[in-house]
Amino acid sequence: MTAKPHLYALGAIVVLGLLAAFGLHEAVVLDLVFTLLLYAVLGQSWNWISGYAGNISFGHAIFFGCGAYASALCVTHGLSPWLAIPAGALAAAALALVTGFPTLGLRGHYFSIATIAVAALVETFARTTPWLGKANGFELPIASGWAALQFPQKGPYVVLALVLFAAVQLATIALERSRLGYYLRALRANHAAAASVGIDERRCKLIAFAWSAMMASAAGVLYAQYTLFIDPPSTLALAISIDIALIGVVGGIGTLWGPAAGALVYVVLAKAVALRFGGAGKGYDLVIYGAIICLIAALRPYGIVGTIVDALRRRRGAVA
Repeated sequence: MTAKPHLYALGAIVVLGLLAAFGLHEAVVLDLVFTLLLYAVLGQSWNWISGYAGNISFGHAIFFGCGAYASALCVTHGLSPWLAIPAGALAAAALALVTGFPTLGLRGHYFSIATIAVAALVETFARTTPWLGKANGFELPIASGWAALQFPQKGPYVVLALVLFAAVQLATIALERSRLGYYLRALRANHAAAASVGIDERRCKLIAFAWSAMMASAAGVLYAQYTLFIDPPSTLALAISIDIALIGVVGGIGTLWGPAAGALVYVVLAKAVALRFGGAGKGYDLVIYGAIICLIAALRPYGIVGTIVDALRRRRGAVA
C-alpha cells in the first residue's frame, strides 16, 4: 500500500480534530478527543519497539513519566515547559538505551522482564526521592498562554495533541518505508536469517527503542501541562504500561493505524462506562476490555486493523 492513502486519512483526521478544537465548546467532548489522541500517541510509541521490532515492552510508562516529571521540574523551577520536551526526550532515550543494550539482542522474554524491572525501580526511585516530590508528586503552578503551555480552554490542548499525533504518524509512515523499518520487520520475522545477511539486531532495535521512548516522553509533557498534577501512580505505574500495551494489541501490533484504533476502543469504552455507572462502575471497563482482548487473541490475533487489512487482501485476491 502506498503512502498516499495513509496521508489522506491523516489529513482527514487533522481536519476533524481542528474542527473539534475550534468548533466545540463542550469540555467533556474535548477531553475525550484529547485523551484519545494522547493514548494513540502512546500506543504508537509502544508499537515501534513491540510491533515493528517484536520486543514486547511492559515498562513504557517510565518514558511517559520522564516527560511528565521533566515538565513538572521545569515549571516548578521557573523554567519554560518547552524545555521539558528535549529534557524528557533525552532522559527517556537514556533509560531506553540502558534497558535495551543488554537485553535486546537476547532471545526469549528477557527484554520484557527487564522493562518490568526497570519500571519498578524507576517508580520506587520517584516515590522516595525528595526532589522528585516523593509519593506526593507535584502540583504545577497555574499560568496561561503558549509560553507556559497552559490554557483556560481545552481547545489548544487538543491542537497540541493533534500536532503530536500527526508527527508520530508521519514518523511511523517514514519508518515503514525506511531501511530501518525493513530491517526491524525482517528481525521480527526471522532474526537468524536477518543476522545472516548482516543486519545488526541490537543496533536497529536500540534506535527504534530510543525513538519510541522519546515519543512517549513528549506525550508525558503534554499530559503534565494538561492535568497540572503528577505523581508516581498517575505516570509511572505498571498498570499504565499494561494499558499502553493492550491498546497496541487490540488495535493491531505492527500496523500504522492499530494504536489509534485500539485507543479509540479503550477511551470510548472507559468514558461510556464512567458515564453509565459513575464511580460504582469502576473497573467494569477493564472487564469488558479484557473480554475484547480474549476474543481478539482467540479469533483475530492480528487485532482490529490487522483483521481489516487481511480481509481487504483476501477480497482483492478473490477479485483478481
